[in-house]
Formats: sequence, C-alpha cells, structure tokens
Amino acid sequence: MTGEFEGKSVIVTGSASGIGRAILRAFAAQGAKCALADTDDDWGQKQADQMRQEGLDVIYVKVDVSKSDQVSHLFDTAVQAFGAVDVLVNCAGVGVHSEIVNMSDEQWDFQVDVQLRGVFLTCRAAARQMLKQKRPGRIVNIGSTASAVARINSGPHSASKAGVIMLTKVLAVELGPHNITVNVVAPGLTDVGPTSKSGGSSPEYQRAFVREVPMGRLARPEEMADAVLFFASDRASFITGQVVYVDGGYSSGKMGVRGPHQEYFLKPEA
Repeated sequence: MTGEFEGKSVIVTGSASGIGRAILRAFAAQGAKCALADTDDDWGQKQADQMRQEGLDVIYVKVDVSKSDQVSHLFDTAVQAFGAVDVLVNCAGVGVHSEIVNMSDEQWDFQVDVQLRGVFLTCRAAARQMLKQKRPGRIVNIGSTASAVARINSGPHSASKAGVIMLTKVLAVELGPHNITVNVVAPGLTDVGPTSKSGGSSPEYQRAFVREVPMGRLARPEEMADAVLFFASDRASFITGQVVYVDGGYSSGKMGVRGPHQEYFLKPEA
C-alpha cells in the first residue's frame, strides 16, 4: 500500500495526538502531503517537526475549528502549501464529563461547538475547495460509539457525534453528484495513552468499557487509521453517507445482559 496517496493533499484536524496523529502519520507514510491542524501550538509543532525529520511531508497549522476565520486560514494555508485539498479528516474533539443536571451552558457549548459546529465549518470549507478543483474529494468524519450507545456523563459528546452522522448523510446527498464522498468512522474506546499528551482514559473506565466489548480489548489508533484510509482511497469511490463502527462489537449489544432465562411452554387447554 506504500504510496497509495502520493501527491494527495490531506488535512487532519485534532491530529497532534491520539487517533488523529495515527491517521495523519498513516497518510503521510503513504505519500500524502499533510496539514497537522490542532490548537496546541507547542505539541503540534513538535509532532510536525518530528515527522518531517522522518522524511514525511507535514506542516503544522494552529486552528480552533469552532472559529470560522481560523478554519478559512487553515484551508488557505493548505492550498498555498500543497495546491489543493483532496482529503479532509475531522478528528478534533474535547472532553466534557458531567451529568446533564450539573452541566453549565459553557460546558455544553464548548463540546458541541468543537465537535459539531467545527465539523460543519471544516466540511463546508473542504466542499467549497473541492468543488473549485472539479475533481473527486474525500471527507471522513470521526464519530463515536457514543452516537449510538448512551452513557452517563456524555450528553454533549453523544449529541454532537449523533449530529455528525446526520450532517454526514446530508453532505453525502448534496456532494455525491460532484464525486465527493462523505463518511464516518466511529471508534470504540481506543488506547491512545502512548500517543496522547493527556494519557487517555483512566484504567477504571477502560476496565468497565472492555467488559462490554465482545472482542475483549480496547481499539488501537492504527485500526482507526486503516478504516479512514480505506474511505479516503479509490477503493471506496462508490461508498458515501455510511458509518462504520470500529469498536470490537461494542455497539452490537450488551455483553452484561445474560441468562439464565426461564423456559416454559404454555400447555393447550383441555
């Protein structure tokens, strides 16, 4: 697969660490020219510098995806550097963990602004640029199992990720006639500890989550990258408006709901 994206220009938001970083590295390793888009100046620039030292074609652009002017700057910078934008991957996300009754307006707005408004702004900018280019384009939005399986303390996260799915479907319908595909890769809980500045989720949370995963483990960032690169490739040229859960079966059902069930048969009346 080496060189599959040779000459392609890719933007990955939220790509200084975790899943986004794995996705960006995978594209760059296959020849893509990549824009590492993130809010963390020091960490983002450090990651971009490290990748360039490895011979990968990566630039860093600071961006808050919830701000329209910053999104415009991101796309202007990528086009100036690479000449085009062929692929957008939306991976920027933030963490707000609180029950709804205790949540402030600011907490709700913060997560929804980044994870839903931000996807709208970047998708709009990508679509406008891709339409100018008059050639096929790919948009892949990173969803979550939380869009389909509710959990405590996940109100704005679950709501925004569910919104991303419907936004993706609308975009797929609107952009399909222009050979621009839009899909969602929805991760289960992923082990980002080695690649994340924050260290990822707590061991207690991980253990509780894994008990509900049929395959019995956390996902790896590289497994998300594999799914994203497939959607962005020519092999997926006729796939759009779809959601793939990369979660080891977590979204399929409840592992903790088990028998024994009472078995009985109704006897026919005499």
